[in-house]
Parts: sequence; structure tokens; C-alpha cells
Amino acid sequence: MDLNEELRNEYKDDEHKPNHTPCTRESVIRGFRGGEMPRQLAEEQLKLLAEAGYSKKAIGLYASNVNVGALANPSIVTTYRGPCGDIIKLYLKIDRTGIIQDSKFCYAGCPGVATSSSAMIELVKGKTVDGAKKITEDDLLKELEGLPKTKLDCPKLAITTLQKAIAEYEKTKGRSEI
Repeated sequence: MDLNEELRNEYKDDEHKPNHTPCTRESVIRGFRGGEMPRQLAEEQLKLLAEAGYSKKAIGLYASNVNVGALANPSIVTTYRGPCGDIIKLYLKIDRTGIIQDSKFCYAGCPGVATSSSAMIELVKGKTVDGAKKITEDDLLKELEGLPKTKLDCPKLAITTLQKAIAEYEKTKGRSEI
């Protein structure tokens, strides 16, 4: 079984099927559909990502576009540009009790920012806003099981975007604790 097939099997469950509006025409093309991998990365591309230091889990999140897309009716949407120039647009849907029910993101950047954002969303879903505030860069690195050393700024970009979104959300609710 090649790596594309292995990743396709790993991300075919219902949990990763989309419940969102696409970010752009391209995200429709690249968006995760009905258990199919959104894009077939060439075996050479997969090897390059692995050789660069991305874990199998990180490659799977990237190849499958897990959590990529715009979320319909979000509680808050925020955009953040990191010092490297990569951009994350984060959507959070938070219920009345402060539980993050769903989250999606759009991005313009490298595989490191895509995988970090994807992993961050996996960690925040189902958490309270206060619980999400406690997620760290180290938590993302553990969740990803490894990133290249040159991409260790990517988890920081994802966490900073999350913190910005939570601060904006709390401001709309009259609560400002960040």
C-alpha cells in the first residue's frame, strides 16, 4: 500500500468530512469530500515532506486538508499574518456555554502552518474557551508528532491566531481576560 492510499484510509472517517463553506474556488477543488483524499500528492512530494522532517501524522493532516475551509455561521472569525508572511483565517463556533463546537481555517502559507492549524483545531474542538486558552505550542508539536526544525514557528502562528480569536470573542461578550 502506498502512502497516498494509507493516508486516504486513515482520514476517511465521518469525523473529517466537511461541514463548512469553502474558502475559495481552490478550496472547493482541494476540500475534503466524502472520505476521499482531496488531492493526490505525488509519491515524490510525500517523500520530500518526510525527508524534510514532517511526521506521518503531519503529512496526513496536510494531504487531507483536515479542518480546512470556511465555517458557516461562526461565532468569531479572525485573520492573523505571522512574521514569515503566512496568513491564517480562523473560524470558531462557540455555544452558549463556552464550548468550542467546531472550527475551520483557511490559509496562505507552507505545510507547517497548515498542519499546525489543523492540529490546533483538533485540540480545541469540544474544549471550553478557557481550556482552549491553555493550549501551547508544545501541545501542537506533540499532537503533530514532529515538524522540521525550520518550521517550529508554525505552531506559534497557529496559537497566536487562536489567542487573537478568543480575545476578540471575549471582547464581544464583554469579557476580556487575555
